[in-house]
Amino acid sequence: MDSPKAYLKKYWGYDTFRSKQEAVIGRVLENKDTVALLPTGGGKSVCYQLPAVMSDGCTLVISPLIALMQDQVEQMNTKGIKSMMLTNTQALGIQLDNCLYGNFKLLYCSPEKALSTEFKLRIKDLKINRIAVDEAHCISEWGNDFRPAFKQIKNLRTLLPEIPVLAVTATATPKVLDDIISSLGLEETCLFQESFVRSNISINTLFTEDKFGTLIKLLSANNKSGIVYCGSRKMTEQVAKILQHNQVSSAFFHGGRTASERKGLLHDWLTEKTKIMVATNAFGMGVDKSEVATVIHLNLPSSIENYFQEVGRAGRNGAPAKTFLLLQQNDKNRIRDQFLGSLPDKEFIRLCYKNLCNYLNIAYGEGNELISNFSLNAFCKTYDLNPKKALTTLSYIEQEGVFNLIQYNKQRATVKFLLNQNQILDLLKDQSETSKVIQGIIRNHHDVYTSSFELDLERIVRLNQVSFKTVIQSLEQWHKEGNLVLDYAQTDIQIQWLVPREDQYTLAPLLKRLEQYHQVKKEKIEAMITFAFSTDTCKQKQILSYFGEHATEKCGCCNALECLPKKQAKADQIEIKNRIAEELQNGAMSLKELDQSIADYTTFEIGETIRLLLNSKELLLTDTNKLKRNI
Repeated sequence: MDSPKAYLKKYWGYDTFRSKQEAVIGRVLENKDTVALLPTGGGKSVCYQLPAVMSDGCTLVISPLIALMQDQVEQMNTKGIKSMMLTNTQALGIQLDNCLYGNFKLLYCSPEKALSTEFKLRIKDLKINRIAVDEAHCISEWGNDFRPAFKQIKNLRTLLPEIPVLAVTATATPKVLDDIISSLGLEETCLFQESFVRSNISINTLFTEDKFGTLIKLLSANNKSGIVYCGSRKMTEQVAKILQHNQVSSAFFHGGRTASERKGLLHDWLTEKTKIMVATNAFGMGVDKSEVATVIHLNLPSSIENYFQEVGRAGRNGAPAKTFLLLQQNDKNRIRDQFLGSLPDKEFIRLCYKNLCNYLNIAYGEGNELISNFSLNAFCKTYDLNPKKALTTLSYIEQEGVFNLIQYNKQRATVKFLLNQNQILDLLKDQSETSKVIQGIIRNHHDVYTSSFELDLERIVRLNQVSFKTVIQSLEQWHKEGNLVLDYAQTDIQIQWLVPREDQYTLAPLLKRLEQYHQVKKEKIEAMITFAFSTDTCKQKQILSYFGEHATEKCGCCNALECLPKKQAKADQIEIKNRIAEELQNGAMSLKELDQSIADYTTFEIGETIRLLLNSKELLLTDTNKLKRNI
């Protein structure tokens, strides 16, 4: 048999392993229980994918992330490694037959699917050679994304007592690691733990009155690849427009964009056609791009775990990289309102679940293995529900294994022309944008004049090189003018039901755990706030301490006071200090006003000097957040 390195080269194209990958893979190939804590960029998935290729039989991969599993299955099959995922779109028995007779190397499924009665009855026939538990931190009630079904994975070991288990995660505190080991019954395991130190990444927090202005300055001085994380879909679009207006190569990416749009955007970013991707926090998961030089957060993430994963997408090639968290004083209240203000109480959860079942016509005792597509906004408008609170509720119910919640952006449009062919052709003579859209529809569909037909929207957008918005607006215009009848619907969520509807019993486990869910979330928010607004201690040291790793050395490259060099451009600092004093002689000024007045120094240099002057009490903040001299 060839060595693991030979397989790495053949299927992944790399000559060497990253850090502890080789040691983890070596133990896995010895068929021994293993736990691997490999922070973002450490190559967790290769630790079970490569041994699967080298071994007889099939590796069962259990993960809570449906989209990530779909991506991995596609990637593996592209490499020639036969892989499949258990879904709700086909009878489970048929899928298991395919697995049994199809010589698959990797079988992916959710924990709920792996624990289903039918799967457990047939698991011994599937030639499973090992179990890989991805995102293993979900097993812990103290983890970032607790999933109760993970606690029951241990039951599979009673059915396959000789089968080894590999548990992998990128973020786990010591408490969570202990939970992983005990909950999976891995008492005789070996733990491979990669340090959370990312010595090539400079982690900085910048206080600024004008986040957009600071963002433009940071990116205008840098033509390298980067990611800008925003707290909402709307904000990604707004920021991308601002950057484009300021000649920064950028695009926006979020779950509301179509599959074909996301594929094109990702390709452009990976190939450096687009330099900056402005995105919501899901972007980057499963994306292998090593040369990201900058990661900027415009909003506070909901936890240090999420923040570390996101900044960890920078500098994977080992080259120096910089990350910036842009802050304002009221960000503390914003993050509390955003994540804690939308926490549902028991009554809201009961109401939301009942309304959802009614909205989707799920009768009592029914629903198991059904697939439902719907629009969250339309659902919330129908029942007058707070959308943020409703989405949090759906996420909680998903965690309990009631259903899988998947982003599913689908626009469906059916058209029936009310005019005959000659009348329509007469209207299309003006060559307006609307006419071009209608002409494209006629060219790409059959029998358009005789009956109603469903549009292939993605094909129309692609061939006519127009946006979805333009196509829908054109159709709506013709609908209003009485030229056609348009039936248009948009969905953004797909629910794959895993259990039948049993109102009282379905929600009981969640309602029992609700208080603890809320407490964990509050603790993580407060830890994130403390990290962000602490200006003294080295940022790397703060992160290491959070994950239980002792650090005596400061990183020396972040902008915490502890890491500023003793001779940090002393002459420049004195000059900036003097210039600030001059500007403030006539009264208080905002940071933005000072930044504009002292144009020959960067925002970063001015901000650092102001921070030092505030700490030494030489400057004070007024009630309106302006700076004044302390005379």
